[in-house]
Amino acid sequence: MRHTFSSRLILLSVALCALTPAVQFVAAGQAAAAQTTDRFAIPATDDGLPGVGPIRRYDWFQKLWHDRRAAWAAARAKDTGAVVFLGDSITQLWEEGLPAAFPGVKIANRGISGDTTRGLRYRLKGDVIDVKPKAVAMLIGTNDLDQGAEPEVVAENLKAIVSELHAAFPTMPKGVLRIGWHCKRASNTSGVIRPPATFALLRSC
Repeated sequence: MRHTFSSRLILLSVALCALTPAVQFVAAGQAAAAQTTDRFAIPATDDGLPGVGPIRRYDWFQKLWHDRRAAWAAARAKDTGAVVFLGDSITQLWEEGLPAAFPGVKIANRGISGDTTRGLRYRLKGDVIDVKPKAVAMLIGTNDLDQGAEPEVVAENLKAIVSELHAAFPTMPKGVLRIGWHCKRASNTSGVIRPPATFALLRSC
C-alpha cells in the first residue's frame, strides 16, 4: 500500500512526538550526571555534608571555589610535599607574598576568599590531604562569624579538621593561626564578635 505525501507527514509527526519525551529524558539525565560528577562544585544543599555551620553559595563564590579547586587539582603533582596555607581571603590574597615571606620553602596556597570552616572540611581531602603536605598552616573562621555562626561551631569544625589531618599525617606539623578582632557589619545588630572565644575552645586539640 502506497502512502501519500500527506500521510507520510502525519506518520513523521507522530514519530517525532513519540521520541520527544525520550530525548528530553536523556538530555535531563545527562545534565544531572554532569552536575553531580563535577567534583569541584559546591553541593547544592547541605544534606550529607560533614561538619556544621554555614557554607556560602553566592554566584561569585561558587565560581571562585570551582575555578581555584580545579586549578589546584591540575597542579597537584607540582604541589606535592609543599607547606599548605589553608584558609579564606586572608590566605588567598597573600598568594604572591608567601614565597617572599618564606624564601626557599615550597608553598601551596589553598585559600578561597569567602570560605568557611565547613567549606574547609568538605574540601580538605582533595585540596590538602591529597598533596601529602609537609606542614599545614590554617587561618579560618571570620566568615563563619560573619554569617552568624557561634564560636562553638567554628571550634567544632576546626577540631575535626585537625583530627583528620592528624589521622592522615600523625607527625606532620599543623598550626591553627589566631584571628584578630572582627566587627559585624553595621546592618547586623547583634554586636561584636570576639574570635578569641573560639580559640579558647580549641585548647583541647
